[in-house]
Amino acid sequence: MYAAAVGNFQQSDEKVLAAAATHASTEIDFTSLEDAARRMEEHSTEPRCIFVAHETNLSAVVSRLRQRASLLTVPVIALVPHPSESFYLTAFASGADDALVSGDRGGVTRRLANLRSAKPPTRAVPAQGVALVASDDIGIRRMLGQTLRRAGFDVTYATQAHELITQAESLRGLALVVATSKFPPSGAQAAIESARKAAQKPDLPALVVPEDADANWRPSDLTLGSSGKLLNFAEEVTRRDATDLRASARRPYPTICSFRPSGVMHPTYGLTHNISREGIFIRTLDAPKPQTDVWLELRAPSDTRVVHLRGKVVWRREPGAVGATPFGFGLRLQPADCPQSDHSLYFTGYDALNEQQRLSEVP
Repeated sequence: MYAAAVGNFQQSDEKVLAAAATHASTEIDFTSLEDAARRMEEHSTEPRCIFVAHETNLSAVVSRLRQRASLLTVPVIALVPHPSESFYLTAFASGADDALVSGDRGGVTRRLANLRSAKPPTRAVPAQGVALVASDDIGIRRMLGQTLRRAGFDVTYATQAHELITQAESLRGLALVVATSKFPPSGAQAAIESARKAAQKPDLPALVVPEDADANWRPSDLTLGSSGKLLNFAEEVTRRDATDLRASARRPYPTICSFRPSGVMHPTYGLTHNISREGIFIRTLDAPKPQTDVWLELRAPSDTRVVHLRGKVVWRREPGAVGATPFGFGLRLQPADCPQSDHSLYFTGYDALNEQQRLSEVP
């Protein structure tokens, strides 16, 4: 296995990373991003990952890394000074697949071991269909394309209205349209309707991206209008034809959480991805095995209080896999094992969040 470390690390962090890599039988390079990308391509048959120092421009590292198609799914792990809400939200919003607290040698070792043993699907790219990106800004097109390709879509682009119509008419397997708000000549909504008409798909999923995306918006941002972030949207598109066993809707809800398998004393930190009444998906590269009983703490939706919940791991997203769902695990809650007051508080918070997001989806 090959790991790279990019940025200016504290000496103590370098020692922790080096010691953990040795313990996990992993080669680690402290190097530049350009050299790390080259070396990772040389190690293309092995598991790979990249650690990024806290003071480094993480979003720039992720953007440059994802420009190489062969590195679209290489996990990016951000080091943060301590486990705070702001640090975790910023790290994941900047494109990280996981965040680790500085000095957590055990956390580094477990993640490297998990990456070594991960068995992603043998098919490299799921057949999610074609995503049509409508934007006349090359920077926005690049960001959107990277995210959608990583989500398993083939991506094509339109920079003008006539290109959009031609593409929509001719593309087989067109699955969604993403348009910038001021796409010429008449804006995103007009472009979307033109694409739907040309494709003869009146219900074609579509998303509007703010026009100032190049300045203050990224595909992995925590919110994007009423539709949630792009990956949440892509995830829902890919699930439209799948059977969902949840009785309630999934709702995007990113917040820091701590979890630990039953009987383990030391917790692991992650970021919730979405929640329902029945379960929670947590973003992490330290996912417990399926059927593991897990104790979980997080801030309740629409509340400031922390709740303690218990559940069972029902599935996990293996590192290295292509798809809209990020790396992590799905937890099915076990209400009978949860403290009653905490579970009730979680239910109340979820219902308020669900209603808020449902109302925002009404045209």
